[in-house]
Amino acid sequence: LAECLNSSGSKDEALSYYREVIKTPNNQFMEQALITASAILYDQEEYSDAFSYYENLEKITTTPEFKLTAMRGQLRSAYQDGDAQKSILASERIRKAAKVPEELMREAVFISAKAHYSLNEFDEALKDFRITSNEVVSAEGAESKYRVAEILFKNGSTDESERIVNQFIGQNSPHPYWTARMFLLLADISIQKGDTLQARATLQSLQEYYTVRDDGILDEVQSKLASLDQGN
Repeated sequence: LAECLNSSGSKDEALSYYREVIKTPNNQFMEQALITASAILYDQEEYSDAFSYYENLEKITTTPEFKLTAMRGQLRSAYQDGDAQKSILASERIRKAAKVPEELMREAVFISAKAHYSLNEFDEALKDFRITSNEVVSAEGAESKYRVAEILFKNGSTDESERIVNQFIGQNSPHPYWTARMFLLLADISIQKGDTLQARATLQSLQEYYTVRDDGILDEVQSKLASLDQGN
């Protein structure tokens, strides 16, 4: 009945029947009930409940494909729920597992990096972001490269940070937001080096050419220009 309701689009009603199946231990439908119920919960943004079901699935299944489904589900549910510690633990289990697809491994490393960053554990975040910053075509790769440059700058490694920024700019990333963030960082590097003329030119260029008005970039540009004006 749960399967029929799910296939007809009655997700909430299907979920209630899947839950009934899951309550009965050691039944032959447990794996499929957990897989589908956790997917429904994830789609409904009930990430904590989805995590619990994915966790149960990992414990009971002997099928490698379902093990991967369970680990991937826990990783994504913890991340979407904003639980940094659970995200890191889920990532660690994936990174230690055998025969993990490259795409999932990369996702696990990126989520680990984001989780460590959110906890201000910048050294750990930097290690992971370096791994996922080898390309800037994907949004994850572009963000990773920016975070590497940003953390290096925060740590006082200004020259290496500038090298990463210039490398990124030369790679022509298709993600204007992260490109703009790199130019903001480049302005900060120029200010740090005492080259306020270059900083102002970088900021004015962003002000002129960056077209998105509601993502905070132009607000930062305005703030930094105002700060330079006060300094003068």
